[in-house]
Amino acid sequence: MAKYKILYKLSHANGALVDESWDEPLEFELGDGQLDSCLESCVIDAQVGKLQTFLLSTSEAFGSELEEAFQIMKRSDFPLTMPIELDAVVEFKTPIGDSYVGCIDKIEGDGITVNFNHSLAGSDVSFQVKILQKQ
Repeated sequence: MAKYKILYKLSHANGALVDESWDEPLEFELGDGQLDSCLESCVIDAQVGKLQTFLLSTSEAFGSELEEAFQIMKRSDFPLTMPIELDAVVEFKTPIGDSYVGCIDKIEGDGITVNFNHSLAGSDVSFQVKILQKQ
């Protein structure tokens, strides 16, 4: 697989910054999980040494929000030390060690709705990338 060293900036289409690596280049190998596949596709299409901007629609980027990714959980499902507040990011581990990250979307009594969609699901995004090196 190809290895890359890149500088990048990922933003919502409205310009709000999500993530960037302008200070320290990201080094990765295609398929290693450091970049989502939609962003890897942009890197593959980009030219070495040239700053390029890719505008990705919701369907090209992280997809639409899925209703089934909103889960209503009981307060007792959360560790006692975990703060339960709106927009808090929470992480749960499965019995086999996988991690799932979500965001608290709603609190109604003992019912806590957690959104397990990707944080950029439902959003158009802008991905600026400059490939410094390709091997």
